[in-house]
Amino acid sequence: MRDFAIVKGIEGQRIEVVSLISDACITCSSIDCAKQGKSFHVINKRNFPISENNIVRIGFPRILNGILGLISLFTPIFCSAIGFFFSPIVATKLGFELTQTTKALTVIAFFFISSALVFIISRTDLHLTHPEIIQVL
Repeated sequence: MRDFAIVKGIEGQRIEVVSLISDACITCSSIDCAKQGKSFHVINKRNFPISENNIVRIGFPRILNGILGLISLFTPIFCSAIGFFFSPIVATKLGFELTQTTKALTVIAFFFISSALVFIISRTDLHLTHPEIIQVL
């Protein structure tokens, strides 16, 4: 997430901003055509001099984005391995005979369920921390 926002209120390190939503060209750096979205809070970790109505660029730290990317990558793989080891339990609970096909289907099911959960969670507004101000324009 690397977006533009307008500062609406300042409360110490927590700053209320309103996001600027642009339906125009992605490569366009002009923010004159942007619409205002809903307000939310960001953090000023770098102690930029900010006043109301400033336009700022906000985003999450790159290290956090990298960690979340690795979690998103390895969670389905880890769940697939769990599916392999739990395939005898799943087969007995569902009344199937434990075969190689049953093991493979259990691994695939665990993989797709965990992938779907990662996808759903990544599309929500659930974040571990508030975004921070990266640049003042």
